[in-house]
Amino acid sequence: MQVHQSVGERRQEGFFRYASMPGYQEHEYQLIWSIPDAVKEKIRKVRMGFQEKYPMPYGTGQQVLLPLVKFRQRQLLEERVKQSVYQLATGWRPFQIRLQDYAAQPSHSIYIPVAARSGSSGDTGLTGVIRDLKSIQSLLRPDKEHNPFFTTEHKILVAGKLPSHVFDKAWQEYAQKSFSAQFLADACLLLKRSAGNPNWQIIQRVELRDLPVGVKQQSLFEA
Repeated sequence: MQVHQSVGERRQEGFFRYASMPGYQEHEYQLIWSIPDAVKEKIRKVRMGFQEKYPMPYGTGQQVLLPLVKFRQRQLLEERVKQSVYQLATGWRPFQIRLQDYAAQPSHSIYIPVAARSGSSGDTGLTGVIRDLKSIQSLLRPDKEHNPFFTTEHKILVAGKLPSHVFDKAWQEYAQKSFSAQFLADACLLLKRSAGNPNWQIIQRVELRDLPVGVKQQSLFEA
């Protein structure tokens, strides 16, 4: 018996055939700051203390991430993404990032906010970094329906997806607590993971070098 496919079924079949072609597979990416081990360990201890007092099955895990942008892209454009990130990041000037105390997103998350958002010149630091990344946002999406997500509220999660009664009790405590840590933002990491894989892989590390535009372009071709 002959089975006739609808137009929608043929389109869907064509899409999966297209997506499975070499180089057209989509992956998740995110650009994050490279945080010193001592600072990450201090934050892990905060998370462990929270988990001991408010044991839950939905902890944040061991990864301590301070993201700048998250996006999806096809494998065949990965090298262009890496080159563009390299060119931008080598032009950024290293600056201090200060993590201070606790804040909340009612009524489900508690986090450590970034208190210092800009460098000494007022046009560097996180403000300038996000502005520069937005200049290449057309490269940070596989199509117009999947735009990159730029971080606007820089923070490190302590606990998220909390039930309201747990959040209310925990926030009464953590609103009175203090936390302080500081590190030099002098490198960023480009991470990647495939569909169905919970683990992120580092595919590029770029050091901030405050290079002029001409030197950046030369370094890009030499990389």
